[in-house]
Amino acid sequence: MTAQQIHDTYKAQLARIESNRTYSDHAKRVLSAKAYKQAAEQLDTLRQAEVDDLVRQRAALQRRMFGQAGNADAQTVIARRDANDRAAKLDDPRIATEALQRAEMEGDALMSQAIATRAAQVGWSDVLAAYSTDRPGFADAAAQFNELPDPDDIDFKLRHTVQFIAPAPSSLANAGPAEVDRLAQQDLEAA
Repeated sequence: MTAQQIHDTYKAQLARIESNRTYSDHAKRVLSAKAYKQAAEQLDTLRQAEVDDLVRQRAALQRRMFGQAGNADAQTVIARRDANDRAAKLDDPRIATEALQRAEMEGDALMSQAIATRAAQVGWSDVLAAYSTDRPGFADAAAQFNELPDPDDIDFKLRHTVQFIAPAPSSLANAGPAEVDRLAQQDLEAA
C-alpha cells in the first residue's frame, strides 16, 4: 500500500465515522483516535521501509564503486582495514593521487579502493577520476549513487517525513498525544 492509499483510506474512515449519526461524540473520538493511530503506524512503517531500501541501494552502489562486495577471508579483512587506515591519513589530493598511482602500479587493489573511498568522502574529484579510468562500471554506479538522496541529510529527512504524517482528526484537534493514545486504547464494547 502506498502512502497516498493509506491517506485516502484514513480520510474515508474519518468521513464515515463523522457522518455516522448512531455514534456518540465520545465514540466518534475513540474511533477517530483508533483510525489515526492505525494510519500513523502504517505510514511510519512505510516511511521506514523506504529509508531502509534507500540505505541498501546506496550501500550496494558503494560496494560496486569501491569493490568491497562479498565475504572476505580474515587476511583480506585485515589488509582492507590497514589500507583504510592509511588512506584515512591522506589529507592532500595531490598526495592521494600519487598514492593511488603507486597502488595501481603495484596491483594493490585494496589500497586503490581505500584511496578512492577517502577521495569520495572528502570530495577529491581528480582522484576519483583517476580511479575510474580503468573501471568502466564506476561512472555508472557513481551517477546512480549521486541521484539517490542521502537518508542522513536533514532536508531529505524533513521532506520525506512530511509525506508520511497523518493529519489529526478534527474531533481530536485539542487532544495531546497522551490523550489520543488513551482514546485509541479504549474499548467501546466495555463502556
